[in-house]
Amino acid sequence: MECKENWVDTRTVYIGNKEPPPGAEAYIPQRYPDNRIISSKYTFWNFVPKNLFEQFRRIANFYFLIIFLVQLIIDTPTSPITSGLPLFFVITVTAIKQGYEDWLRHKADNAINQCPVHEVQHGKVIRKQSRKLRVGDVVLIKEDETFPCDLILLSTSREDGTCFVTTASLDGESSHKTYYAVQDTKAFITEEDFDTLQASIECEQPQPDLYKFVGRINIYSDRNEPIARPLGSENLLLRGATLKNTQHIYAVAIYTGMETKMALNYQSKSQKRSAVEK
Repeated sequence: MECKENWVDTRTVYIGNKEPPPGAEAYIPQRYPDNRIISSKYTFWNFVPKNLFEQFRRIANFYFLIIFLVQLIIDTPTSPITSGLPLFFVITVTAIKQGYEDWLRHKADNAINQCPVHEVQHGKVIRKQSRKLRVGDVVLIKEDETFPCDLILLSTSREDGTCFVTTASLDGESSHKTYYAVQDTKAFITEEDFDTLQASIECEQPQPDLYKFVGRINIYSDRNEPIARPLGSENLLLRGATLKNTQHIYAVAIYTGMETKMALNYQSKSQKRSAVEK
């Protein structure tokens, strides 16, 4: 409760996308992005204008373009071909290279977005594509599988409610890290159990810090007041990390797609420029 005063903005996630029981709290449906990851810079429609704009931002290319235009407009002793042909060659080769690299990014994105994910729905496990995963969905992750989005750990196959994770793809650390399930949900060990769970999570809006997370889970039972438990970074499983030495876990999607911490830490997609060009 004390941490909430420092939150800039919050979101409410309903586990399993189920409404809280009547009289518990106001149900406020919110729209979140799907779980698609987009690392490409171009589309089929914007490739030519966007690529040309980026290339002519380079001082050298812009300089030779001006020279070429001047030679076209003004009668000069040298032919415009002497400056226009090399410029056209450089621009064309660079565009082909960058187009091919972006095509590879599209291909990699499609492979990731179509990976199968096991979702717990109505007491059963169903398979769906990763891109169709929504905030609030409960997922089943098995050993050596990579997390499809940022998740709050609800229960594990281990009795103490812990699991081990490697985050080498995020921070380069290959050692196993220990994460903890919510104490009041770690006893939920079957798909049928999660069909009876009514709970919501209040947490901060997405931000890129891998080691910071503040939230709270409200679990509704027969009592008038829900059971509230704090959530921290030790409960948050990040997209790109891998489950290790744990048979399986159940977790709920909290940040998806381009709102995951991994996506927020992507380097700028703009072209690299030298200090002289800047």
